[in-house]
Amino acid sequence: MRKTLLLIVAAVLSCMTAMAQWNSNNAENLLAWTEGGYYSTDMKTTADGKIWLAVHEPFHNNEGKGGVTVALQLIDSLGNFCFDEPIRVSDYESRSWVSCGQYLFVDRDGNAIVAVYDWRQGADYYEGYTVYKVSQTGEFLWGEEGITLEGEKVYDLVASMSICQLADGSYVFAWQRSQPDNMNHMSIEMQRISPEGEMLWNPEEVCMYDKNTPYQYPYVIDGGNNQVIMLYAKGSSQELLARKLDFDGTPVWEEDTRVYTAGWGSIPVWTLIDVKPVDGGFIISWNDDRYYTEIESAYMAYVKSNGELGFTIDNGQKLGYAGWRSLSVRCHYDKASDSFYAIWNECSSSQSWYRVVAQRISKEGELLWSENGLELKPMEQTSYGYASIQSGINDEVAFFYMRNYAGTYGDVEAFVTTVNVNDTTLRRESEFTKGERVSEKSNLTTTPMINNNFWVAKWTDGGSYDDEELTDRLFMQRINNDFTLGNPNADDAVEGVQADANTFVAIATLVEGEAMFATNFATATQATLAVYDINGALVATPFEGELAAGRQYIEWNANVPAGIYLATLTTAQGVETVKVLVK
Repeated sequence: MRKTLLLIVAAVLSCMTAMAQWNSNNAENLLAWTEGGYYSTDMKTTADGKIWLAVHEPFHNNEGKGGVTVALQLIDSLGNFCFDEPIRVSDYESRSWVSCGQYLFVDRDGNAIVAVYDWRQGADYYEGYTVYKVSQTGEFLWGEEGITLEGEKVYDLVASMSICQLADGSYVFAWQRSQPDNMNHMSIEMQRISPEGEMLWNPEEVCMYDKNTPYQYPYVIDGGNNQVIMLYAKGSSQELLARKLDFDGTPVWEEDTRVYTAGWGSIPVWTLIDVKPVDGGFIISWNDDRYYTEIESAYMAYVKSNGELGFTIDNGQKLGYAGWRSLSVRCHYDKASDSFYAIWNECSSSQSWYRVVAQRISKEGELLWSENGLELKPMEQTSYGYASIQSGINDEVAFFYMRNYAGTYGDVEAFVTTVNVNDTTLRRESEFTKGERVSEKSNLTTTPMINNNFWVAKWTDGGSYDDEELTDRLFMQRINNDFTLGNPNADDAVEGVQADANTFVAIATLVEGEAMFATNFATATQATLAVYDINGALVATPFEGELAAGRQYIEWNANVPAGIYLATLTTAQGVETVKVLVK
């Protein structure tokens, strides 16, 4: 059966410029999906700064049959769509979609590896996985029908796909599958595929199956030396273990590493844990109530590439001791500081008061930001969610999250806050979805920093009760590391560049009420910041005195008539001027 392929462009280098690009207005973000209804979405970046966007969406094929497929779009660093229309990778019938698992992976060459499941593999409407490799020019490198991972061996439920790439360019896939002798009993299936599309493993030899023991939720990580580490849940209590597999699928360690054994309660494990690769091993964060106190705590564990636990304490290192309920823990490894980071929500027992907390953890498990962590947002009668962490520049780490002002449906906005990891200074908070239109927003995700210059955020806008049609829309925004939004443009009122040593920049691209300037000097210096109007008259002196070394911020209350103003910083190193447009 041929796919419904609406477009393949000749080359990605000719990405369209007619489409809407990133812009600097946080009330007019990039509408990333214009095709109507959709389900889950994912995005991954390429090494050259593009973003693959994958969307689960409903469809009907030429035979009148339907289901859910994965559609692809490629977006360049300027926000241009590279395909006139999204690429639908399959139009085989399917039953459903699940958000449990990974269905998009981007390899080192910038190709998208896509996993879909449908009914093509067997009778009785049982579903199985088929994987595709799509180039940046839209070519299906493993054929239009992809590679069916299991042949005719399909039973019922399939979910929890995980994908990684090894040093030789091959790909490892792992997923969970129900078994014929017990439809509620899960096994873990695995396969390794060469870059050319050849299956390299015997699935019977690498399958983790025991009719008395369920295996679930695999996460595969490149373990170095063409080996792979897989985290998985075992047994009815769903204890977490890690196994290292050689290039031929045989176990490397004498026994699997036990990561966590204390139990979970009734909440699905995959909604609680967050897994990130670290130097051939991984870190994992979660929350649990192991002592049945109805007060959850935040935890992290570290598994090294040799299978050893990096922290001396069993069942994870506790990340904070404030005594509040700790929920939605997310983790990150920052290579520059060689440390681990976590962010989570703390709330009252009734979940009516919330705050946001972060922690820095050494590779030995030491809590570096006090035993209670660093408070990013104080306790308020509001709620926070969809947090993520990304590395920044100049000894900074960025924390992203959403805030619900209304408490129920309505006023949700997204933020980024950067923290200097050495002195825990909260540098700046930016609200990158703010607008006059109040709407429900959710599912915020972010990319790692692209080209050492910007992040990209993606979220769902559920619309407003004032909308004629209440439908989910998918939006994205480029957030530069100087907190400007959109594409730097020479014609803008301010320069969209990050301040390096001995550099002075304006943060906002357009000023209304308040302006913010950034400096970054190698050593402390005497400085004067003066603001002049276009005729050269002195308007204000926001700063005069000693300016500390490192990245510093100066605010100016721009309560002045609309127009162009010149901000001049005078130091012993010289005079620098930037232009600011006040509206």
